[in-house]
Amino acid sequence: MSFSKRRRVSEKVSLILGNVASTKAELQAVRNPIPQDPVQWAERIRILKGSPFTFQDREYLLPLYRDNSHRVIIVKSRQMEMTEWIVNWILHKLVTHPFTTAIYTAPRMDQVSRFSHDRFRKALLDSPELRDFISKAREAELGETAIGRIPFSNGSICYLISAWGDFGALRNIPADFAAIDEMQDVQQEAIPVIEETLSHSSFGTMIMVGTASDEGSEFSRVWQQSDMKEWDAESGAWIPQRPQNRFYSGYHIDQRMAPWIKSLPPTHPNSIEAKRIRYRSERRFLNEVLGLFYRGLAKPLLSEDLLACRDFQFALMDHLDPPYVSYAGIDWGGGQHAFTVIWIMAKDDKDRWRLIYVRKFDERDPMKQVQIIGNLIEQFNVKQAVADIGYGAVQVSELQKRFASRVIGCQYIRRPELPLERKTVDESGKRVAQMLVNADRSFWIETAIELIKHKDPTGALNPLLVIPWAEPLDIEWIIEQFTCIEMEEQETVSGKRYHHYTHSEGEPDDALHGFIYALIADAYGRMAPPLVVQDLFGD
Repeated sequence: MSFSKRRRVSEKVSLILGNVASTKAELQAVRNPIPQDPVQWAERIRILKGSPFTFQDREYLLPLYRDNSHRVIIVKSRQMEMTEWIVNWILHKLVTHPFTTAIYTAPRMDQVSRFSHDRFRKALLDSPELRDFISKAREAELGETAIGRIPFSNGSICYLISAWGDFGALRNIPADFAAIDEMQDVQQEAIPVIEETLSHSSFGTMIMVGTASDEGSEFSRVWQQSDMKEWDAESGAWIPQRPQNRFYSGYHIDQRMAPWIKSLPPTHPNSIEAKRIRYRSERRFLNEVLGLFYRGLAKPLLSEDLLACRDFQFALMDHLDPPYVSYAGIDWGGGQHAFTVIWIMAKDDKDRWRLIYVRKFDERDPMKQVQIIGNLIEQFNVKQAVADIGYGAVQVSELQKRFASRVIGCQYIRRPELPLERKTVDESGKRVAQMLVNADRSFWIETAIELIKHKDPTGALNPLLVIPWAEPLDIEWIIEQFTCIEMEEQETVSGKRYHHYTHSEGEPDDALHGFIYALIADAYGRMAPPLVVQDLFGD
């Protein structure tokens, strides 16, 4: 038999075998159809860590999976398997309802990317039956572009988008299902936009999941509109605390329900009792362990305050040429959770501070940081830089050897009557080796807050800080470093009320102080007497 004949025979055999396999698959689907019940569907379809998905010891999840309400809200503590519920909810909807569209959104792009690659994509590829819903060509779309769009072979589509992004494009996507993750950080304007995308669907279903945050937040407000169900372990049922509220079906899920935690002895480091001692912050324990909203110190900055400062057309710069000048603030990292941050900004033609460069150093070697920062000062034509002296006395000295008083050390003090002063001599009257300024910490934090929340004469919000947002992944990390601060009122020795600002352990505020030091750099240059560049290390 000739080669061409053998090839034609081979092709016919392959076609026949393919048709047989397809017919077998169709017969199998008829004999063993995909369950419509979400619980049975997850147990039959999902593979998790190499084993079939199971609800063993998780009876409290069954009503949640079977809840068909149009609006479901979950207030939870950390590590309660709710991300898997979101994955299962979206996949079940799209697989059992062909030609439908789902939207997944979380605040930050890195959160969306992790969900897309580590959870959603993995769930699709780990399950043989789910794998059939994406063709070979479509599997290729599960790379970087999975952040945007994942098509299914049954005509369904899932869109994944950051809730801190521009919602203009989202308004043009008619959706049937929507999942909002990390709801505690989602900006208020996101919800009406997503509601609009669902408005023409016969399904029009939305779920919202978030870790408990602060009482009075947008997340807390939405939760208060739900029926606020609590789990009763004795009866094995969810009990509504506000049965009159019917718009949102609400569930409170915390670590006291988790089978892998509640059985631990009190001495175990992951027990509730041990965490109560270990978590020094009451806010963190209530939010992350008990899933409760916190009523405590005021939060002067919220995510929406920073998000109002965004410029979607503007990206971080890599240099600034003369005659333009910039101002830099440097907050040296100290401790386990803090990182060195340099913040460089310049005034624009509207008298606003425009952030042009920011960097969080993974490099821990102080002298290498000094070298990089010195290069950045020249690269961005920095007129004046101010650096934290608390953790950086040596680093400031090294920079001043190179730049003299173009780099100034800053020491925070409590002196509201004199918010900024040069410090040229020490307590004994001797000239200090480093050029320093003393700055009232609360005054400058409030100055930064006022610039961010600034309003024009009509009362309209008009921030005087511009954050470049053309490439969100480069910049969105700073948001949490501004919103972590809390304010409490204290009393000075003279009896005056004084605002004291703090932040929880493990929640760094380095970017905020980088901004503040850059503001001090500008103010220092305008202080009398005029700035004189001098040799600080001469006789």
